[in-house]
Amino acid sequence: MKNIMLFIIGLIIMLVEVFFTNFISSFISVNFLLIYIIFISLYIDKNNALILCALLGLISDLMSGGIVGVSTILFLATSYFISIIEKSIFKDKRGIVCLLVAIVSVFYSIISAVFSAIFFVPTPIIIALIKCIVAIPAANTLVAFFGYTIFEERLKKLREE
Repeated sequence: MKNIMLFIIGLIIMLVEVFFTNFISSFISVNFLLIYIIFISLYIDKNNALILCALLGLISDLMSGGIVGVSTILFLATSYFISIIEKSIFKDKRGIVCLLVAIVSVFYSIISAVFSAIFFVPTPIIIALIKCIVAIPAANTLVAFFGYTIFEERLKKLREE
């Protein structure tokens, strides 16, 4: 039941992201689904997190009109990376979680920008670098900070269940 609720929450986040937030600003958009993937990968079982990430990534690719499989692979890699390091980090510290979101956001946005440049219209390199290394990770980290602050107790309960 818990996994079904997490999946439904992920679908709602995806709908909000695909249909509303991506149209607010053309320069930068916050990847709420990536932040959600990082949060749940820290606090639920590795196998359940990988299955949930694969499903949400595939549905995200299909809904957003991107290259099918790119978000799936990136979400799976993110979840697997977090499952490897989660035992050696203090995941109950807000600063550590925000640092993790920043690092994952940099890699995610660079890989997404490369795929976008290959298959779609490429952006100028300086703008792409500013977006991938500074703007998008900063926005994701700021949202993750507030999201973790709001949902900290619920996230900790996920680990206990």
